[in-house]
Amino acid sequence: MSTVPDGGWVVIRDPAWPSPYFGELERHAPAGFPLSCAAALDALPARPTKPGVINVHRLKRLYREPDGQRTLDAAKAMLEQLAALREGGWRIVWTVHNLLPIDGGPPSDADWYAALGVLGLADTVLTHTCADAVYLSRLTKVPVVVAGWAGLSAPADCGPEPGPVGELTGWLRAASYAVLVVGNLTAYKDLPAVVGAFTGHTRRARLLVAGPCRDEVLAAELRDAARAGGGRVRVYPHRIPPEHVHGLYRAADAAVCPYRVDGPWEFFTQVLYPGSVGTALAFGTPVIAPDLPAISEMTAGHPALLYPTADGPGRLLASAETVPRSHAPRPVADSAARWHAITATYQRMFEQLTEPVPSA
Repeated sequence: MSTVPDGGWVVIRDPAWPSPYFGELERHAPAGFPLSCAAALDALPARPTKPGVINVHRLKRLYREPDGQRTLDAAKAMLEQLAALREGGWRIVWTVHNLLPIDGGPPSDADWYAALGVLGLADTVLTHTCADAVYLSRLTKVPVVVAGWAGLSAPADCGPEPGPVGELTGWLRAASYAVLVVGNLTAYKDLPAVVGAFTGHTRRARLLVAGPCRDEVLAAELRDAARAGGGRVRVYPHRIPPEHVHGLYRAADAAVCPYRVDGPWEFFTQVLYPGSVGTALAFGTPVIAPDLPAISEMTAGHPALLYPTADGPGRLLASAETVPRSHAPRPVADSAARWHAITATYQRMFEQLTEPVPSA
């Protein structure tokens, strides 16, 4: 992506925390789609010289104080800046992965203010499932377009697996039944409870919990919970390069994709983009996850076990562990075709949003 945007489709993304979703979008974008990126709204000219669309996604980065706290004043400042850019000629699109921030602590009043404010300012809202679109349409008067969902792909030029990833993959393959949880290790997944359900309901299976963890308390709780597994649970609190995650999914017999829906996490029952579900389906890994609208929609026609949100995955893990391992080819979701369809939607939205208004 170009880093000097003056018009075109500009994704606001953090270079220190790249988005796998927009990495895939860039990889599959058609020739001629003017895709670029900027690290912050401040990098954009107030008035683009060419038709331009600002695509926000992780809103929380845009309303943080210098100390990292998300505040109401910072949210108001972000909305004022977006409004000024729109007045200057930019169009605004929000790709809603999740309505509110999902890592760190529970969502706050500032998070709701920011989300509802952007829904009020945006020209178009893009979402991944029809379930999400139904709810978001109640919160905004602008078009809500379903772009579709897709999982991470396995690039042909990804190179050899890093040593730790290769070792973890081998550990999963050596199990009689292997379970994987991969992604950001954060509070909304209630991972200590997931580990507890696994150790309490299975006898032979292995569980790998892998992904970056910025919460030292949570990391300690996970290590403590893993010890009860007698060596059957491993916690790897580090980032798995997206281009190498396919090996872990293919080595696993099931991917557990947990989400809390209690208290401040109740909004997951309305809006949720479970990227780990999409990636598991892309590699043919059966999914074990809560029965939420977006997950139910995505897993339709694919191997999945969905549990009531009031329960945990323990009983499903117990029954799944007893099923003999199949060596038959797994049905997979066609990621390349899905990403091409998604990028075609983005291109169509760009053409519609930047089409000149006929003079009276």
